[in-house]
Amino acid sequence: MTDLTDFLPHAFRTIARAVAETGVNAGLFRQPEMISKTVKRRVSAELKRLGILLRRLIFLMALQVELAPLTPRPVSNYFEKTEGDPKPRKAFFSVLPVPATEAPDFLHGPIIVPTRAPVPAAPLIARWEAMLDTLRYRQRRARCLARTIQRWKANGEARPFIAPIPKTHTMPTALGIVSGGLTVQLIEALKDWPSFNTS
Repeated sequence: MTDLTDFLPHAFRTIARAVAETGVNAGLFRQPEMISKTVKRRVSAELKRLGILLRRLIFLMALQVELAPLTPRPVSNYFEKTEGDPKPRKAFFSVLPVPATEAPDFLHGPIIVPTRAPVPAAPLIARWEAMLDTLRYRQRRARCLARTIQRWKANGEARPFIAPIPKTHTMPTALGIVSGGLTVQLIEALKDWPSFNTS
């Protein structure tokens, strides 16, 4: 197993600071009701880019977790009624690696001329706070993901493909270095992923 004693804390601090600053600079910590479309578009793009780095960080952390052998999961009854009012759901940041592909043109919908009217800030605030929660509870999320990875391997899932993050040169220097480091370290960490012959 690769020794990431120095890299992981550095990557965490760099990503955490960038996520926090993105929301603070946009004033999301003030919990505004409305924000301009320009701010929403800029912050959404930045959180999307940082989200890729955060997923890769948690994925790399999960690959370092040593687990006990896999045990059967208890079956839950989804039809069982629970007492009390349902709790409101918070935004959730998925740490599962997803392929970074663009949606087909026909899924983008019709082209609409944007207006200058402000838009609700709540969805963007919830997304930002979900990323902050993931950073806060990163060890727990990494351990849960490690269990998922363990099941993937047991089921013969194919090794995840780690592609370089596009436009790394447009990132601030510290984030660019972390981005490249995460890609290299993940490729190295995935070398021992079992290879199954499907022929």
